[in-house]
Amino acid sequence: MHLSHLTLNNVRTFRRLELALSPGVHVIEAENAQGKSNLLDAIQMLATTRTLRTGSDLDLIAWNAVRDDPLPAARMEAIVETREGRRALEIVVIAGETMPGIPPTRASRRFRVNGVARRASDLVGQLRVVMFSADDLSIIDGPPANRRRYLDITISQLNPAYLRALQRYQRVLEQRNSLLRRLAERRGRQDELDFWDDELAEAGAIIVAARAEAIRRLARDAAAKYVELAATEAEQLEACYEPRLPGDLPEVVREHDLGARIRAALQVERAEDLRRGMTRWGPHRDDVRFTIGGHPAAISASRGQQRTAVLALRLAEVELSKSRTGDPPVLLLDDILSELDPGRRQRVLNVAYGVDQVLITTPDADRPSREELPGATRYRLAAGEVTALPAG
Repeated sequence: MHLSHLTLNNVRTFRRLELALSPGVHVIEAENAQGKSNLLDAIQMLATTRTLRTGSDLDLIAWNAVRDDPLPAARMEAIVETREGRRALEIVVIAGETMPGIPPTRASRRFRVNGVARRASDLVGQLRVVMFSADDLSIIDGPPANRRRYLDITISQLNPAYLRALQRYQRVLEQRNSLLRRLAERRGRQDELDFWDDELAEAGAIIVAARAEAIRRLARDAAAKYVELAATEAEQLEACYEPRLPGDLPEVVREHDLGARIRAALQVERAEDLRRGMTRWGPHRDDVRFTIGGHPAAISASRGQQRTAVLALRLAEVELSKSRTGDPPVLLLDDILSELDPGRRQRVLNVAYGVDQVLITTPDADRPSREELPGATRYRLAAGEVTALPAG
């Protein structure tokens, strides 16, 4: 799998960018604040419909387009070559209408696959990416929501049923929490919760089963990758899935059994949920525990150990994507190589030879150097424009 063409119109720092790409390694050199991360984040969004940046959809639209255009919009387009054929993907973010002289406060999104209007969920997985960035450290030392988000993005690209269950679960959770608040105000009947409990348990079982299987695979491969990256066997990386369910998760996870367990937990904890006005059990409270050398990685590990652990996890994600689909994902390395020592940098770059396409951003032309990646195509990014650099 690889991108053959990328077009960005009015996307953050890019007023107009067109980039023709071939399989292989592409290195994009740029000083800070020139849009390196914006470029890779746009590709990430075309793959997952999610941006890794905080803020609203309106923030995706270039500020000068918001200022100058009567109906400002950001457009991202990509042509993706896969073993099954060519796919054309498009996301348009359109600012909401407002009164003259008043800036817009909201935006809507539209999606197309091969020129046909589709839902956001239909776009996910058409392009699969694994993105390495400096923000990845928050998977280790950030709140549980960051680890759930990581799992959701990773699994959704590989499993459409998971994405559908996740969307359904989130809708049902909102309805159940709304009903809990109404019941706390003595509006409605408690038996109304039975329907939402059944719906939550059914969708939740699919989510928990998929997460358990993904973590099992990722933990095994990440442990091996960590030993390679750290160049030592003295410390071991472990990842343990911690679903928000009573009791331990069995070795063999069955959706039917999980649904019954979620439903039972909701029944047992109903009185406390009513008192608090919120659902306290289920996948929306899951976590993943990372340890290095038997100690909590978020607390005891050094920054270097944490960075190595995240790199190992991302490399394991590449292997998971390849094994599930038979087609390697596109690798996006966002300004991480300059912070690695030569040994770790080379070990990360070695994975480039196992996929079809890699895009690397860097502020330093020597990291990675031409000697480290002799066959790479190199570009210079400045003022929103990308220029190919001569070979050699």
